[in-house]
Amino acid sequence: MAAMLVRNAMQRAVAFLQHKMFPTSQTPALILAPLALNGASSALPSNPLSDAIWLAAPKSKVTPSRKKIRNNDLSKRLKNIVHFQDCPMCGEKKLRHRLCMSCFKKGKYFVYVLPVMDDVSIGLEIENASFLDASMSATAAKDVPPKPVPVPVPVPATVPVPASTPAPLTPSPTPFAAAPVLPVTPIASPAEENLRVSYHCKAIKCFRLQWEAEMNPRCPRQTTIVIENAVYIFDGFYLLCHSEPPEMPRFEYTRGGVMCKVHFVPEDLPSSVRGTTSNDVDADVNGEAHRSFCDSLFLLQRYVFQQLLGIQPAHLFGKVFPDPAHATGDASEVCGDYHLVPRFIAVNEEPLLHVEDLHSPNRVGYAIGRLLSVQKILEYLENSARFTVRDFLLRFDHRELVDCIVSTRIKGQPSAFRVDELAMEPRETGDANPPPAEKHGIVTKDGRHIVRAIAHRSEGARNFDGAKSKKKIRKWQEQGVFLQLSPEVEPLSQELRPAECHLTGIRTDLFEVGSAMPMVLKYVRHFSLLNSFATAMGLTFKDKTLLRQAFTHGSYIDVGMQNVNTVEATRSRVRLGHVFENTASLKRSRSMLLEGDTRIPGKAAGNNASQLRQVAEKHLSGDFKEEFHSRYLCPYERLEFLGDAVLGFLVASSAFLKLPEADEGFLHQTRVDIVNNENLGKMAKTANLESLLLTAFDLAKLDEEIKAKITADCFEALLGALYKDQGIVPCRELLGKLMGMHDPELRELCYLTTDQLIIEAKKYVEKDRAEIKKWSKYTSARLLHRRFAARSGVDISNTHLWLQAFTHASFQKPQIDDDEFIGHDPSYERIEFLGDAVLQLLSSEFLVDAFPYHQEHLLTQVRSSLVKNTKLAIVARKAGYEEFIRLGNLVKENGNLYIEDVLADVFEATLGAVFVENPGDLDKVRAILERLLFPRLTEAIRRRQWMNPRKVFMHYISQWSRSSMKPIPCQFKTIKAPGTTTQANVLVPKDSDDGKKSKKAKTNAPPGHAVALYVNNFQVARAAGRTVAAAQDAACKKALMLYGVRLHDD
Repeated sequence: MAAMLVRNAMQRAVAFLQHKMFPTSQTPALILAPLALNGASSALPSNPLSDAIWLAAPKSKVTPSRKKIRNNDLSKRLKNIVHFQDCPMCGEKKLRHRLCMSCFKKGKYFVYVLPVMDDVSIGLEIENASFLDASMSATAAKDVPPKPVPVPVPVPATVPVPASTPAPLTPSPTPFAAAPVLPVTPIASPAEENLRVSYHCKAIKCFRLQWEAEMNPRCPRQTTIVIENAVYIFDGFYLLCHSEPPEMPRFEYTRGGVMCKVHFVPEDLPSSVRGTTSNDVDADVNGEAHRSFCDSLFLLQRYVFQQLLGIQPAHLFGKVFPDPAHATGDASEVCGDYHLVPRFIAVNEEPLLHVEDLHSPNRVGYAIGRLLSVQKILEYLENSARFTVRDFLLRFDHRELVDCIVSTRIKGQPSAFRVDELAMEPRETGDANPPPAEKHGIVTKDGRHIVRAIAHRSEGARNFDGAKSKKKIRKWQEQGVFLQLSPEVEPLSQELRPAECHLTGIRTDLFEVGSAMPMVLKYVRHFSLLNSFATAMGLTFKDKTLLRQAFTHGSYIDVGMQNVNTVEATRSRVRLGHVFENTASLKRSRSMLLEGDTRIPGKAAGNNASQLRQVAEKHLSGDFKEEFHSRYLCPYERLEFLGDAVLGFLVASSAFLKLPEADEGFLHQTRVDIVNNENLGKMAKTANLESLLLTAFDLAKLDEEIKAKITADCFEALLGALYKDQGIVPCRELLGKLMGMHDPELRELCYLTTDQLIIEAKKYVEKDRAEIKKWSKYTSARLLHRRFAARSGVDISNTHLWLQAFTHASFQKPQIDDDEFIGHDPSYERIEFLGDAVLQLLSSEFLVDAFPYHQEHLLTQVRSSLVKNTKLAIVARKAGYEEFIRLGNLVKENGNLYIEDVLADVFEATLGAVFVENPGDLDKVRAILERLLFPRLTEAIRRRQWMNPRKVFMHYISQWSRSSMKPIPCQFKTIKAPGTTTQANVLVPKDSDDGKKSKKAKTNAPPGHAVALYVNNFQVARAAGRTVAAAQDAACKKALMLYGVRLHDD
């Protein structure tokens, strides 16, 4: 009776295992084996070996289905009856089940179920595991000669398989057959269609991804595959593209405080990766090799990225139809827009280049050699997944297990973990009664330790990974809602039983690089979008980084949006990727940040670049410290500063020649109307620049005014990037296209192409050429013109343009003689408007080069100081301008104008005249500025002339406060303005009544405002001025003189 009960119980147990291993309804695939029996479309959605282990492994918390098994009476009686029986496979006693747990997990129970897998003992292909190096693999191969391990292959797709019965499987003779049997096309669920590799995919163009970290990880070894004494080492991924890959700058990101770089090297996919001798897909007559590659690549991507890393396919790939001729919408024709192909390089075969990089743990993807095919990589991973950690520890050094990846189940859910340490106890030899730890643990190969468990210790990840500072984060948070933050991952400490963990055959290097792929692919897609925009606009950038920089908002860098990964990828990187130790002490040097950047020397003649940097470091206040950005990840502020000047010059030069009858005031208002943020925002919206923005904000929730300001800044930054890359001509073409898209009527009104500009400038120069030659004083004027050119070095070829540049608005009848010459433009006001735009452009260009690591707020202030009227007046006076200015007689006699303003205007007018004579070339104007103006920049910084007296005084107050370790209060108080004062030899603004010649013309009107300056509650100085700011500047200037600080006018 007992024997009958036992027999019936065993039959029911076998039937249950059959039902569990081959269900009729499909369930999600497990992660413990990559092939899922080669992805058969029959009723094999999961790995039978994994399900059997899941059933047999003891759990503290069990699911209802497992409770049902363990709590029924028949199972209890079966457990009691067979408890002391011998295992029919290994003879071990003290069993819980019909087979011992070791044999049960090795897959030998298939002998009693169905002949679907091999029945050879475990470890015959253990030398293929990645935790072995070449020497160990060779030793293992000598000790245990390899035997063939059958890999299950499903029946061909043409054979119908009933849904109610399991698919019959036939083993292949060797796991690495020369002509592998083509597996049945794996069925991809709708969520997996992004991973699909269509049979119509003929992509061979790809990027070789070169990954580099700034420090070495803890794991010094790479994932290694040993096949028939050939050693293959993991060396990154290929990113397979369906179109010609464009030139792609490197991608930089920060993970856990460690900066990493990804370089993109365009190549053709090697044919060895496909398992063929040629990349010509059409040459494959039967198409079997191509279909095998497509199926294997789909399974490999699904196993590594979806199942092990847990990344959703939609976060990696999109869906396309690779062949337009087969774009009917059928699911089999859908293909991922990109594919990730792992690279395993043969280290003992030729050719092999850059082998030193192959053994650098912080550099992946730099070696070149023969590669292992995708099919064999997949077969290797399938074989590795059959072995448990227990099997490894019994045969190999336990220390080699650290930094390997194992798969297991936690509360019934498949998971993968990095092995960080082994929970061990020393083994006591000579004791007749082994300790309990030895009974439940595993004795290491050397016999000295007992491994109780394998431990995983991950430190987690924090929000705002790679962000600049909390202060900057708060600043941006006040403007809008962030689109996404770096996922926060809590630290995890987990101990796992070795017998319940399966090997994956992969180390941390593959998962470290693989977990970064969502960020890399997002970068690639954005850059492809930028390339599409550049192509549509006819732009060809020599430096591709400038194009991306033009659309990178400061919040994108300060908040660390470049480093934001998906939640699943971040969690997998923490649990499966590299461990970098001592990152807190990591100091990133400027040379490392700027590696690969081209240093731009100072352009100004007589300016020593190193001297300028030393002066800037010493005399610039703490608010203007250098901000070191790699040119691959840099905000657009500097380009926007330059582009603002470019845009102003383009509009001014076109309006000046397009509207010859408009006065200076109308020209100025026209430029303001075109370049204001509201209009630029509309033009940017018409061009859809918003879709190219890189910001930390959720643009759908961002305030429209802020969004318009950002897009307008990007518009200017794009012009700045194009000017820096190619000069002014492409900028003018781009502006014309964008203006035509936004408002064709506005474009027609005040825009000129480069060719039209040259023609109109030539007409402008020729207008007065014939008339001036009829002038009675033409010869004497020519002599004055030559003397000016010899004295100042400013070469204006045409005398009538030179006269126009020096003619003040007061130089008109009846204040002049009847025989004086006045051209079609009666004064320099119009051409001074043009010269001002030229000066703004070239001074901005100079400052961007002179201060390569300072941002827009400093550049703006220095430019204001460099081109302000007092500075230009000093330059013009030293160049001899004052002698040649043409003024009306009344102004000469009364002197009622600010002579500094006139000198500055004349200087700018001469720049405009030089440009009109050379409209296609800015070099002649640039040469004048480099000789007269730009060399004064060093002294201007040393003397803090870029700061007004009030800012200089507050700078010294802050320095004195820090040195005395206590704050020094400083404030202004308004006082009663003094009465009328008369100053000698001071030219005052022109009086409204020009006809009165009295002494009052030299008398200042009563100042409108007066202030007193108090320091430490003591009155230090008093001063008056036309405005409050002017009065405060005057008071601070007096105070600085009292404190012994002298401000220089030059």
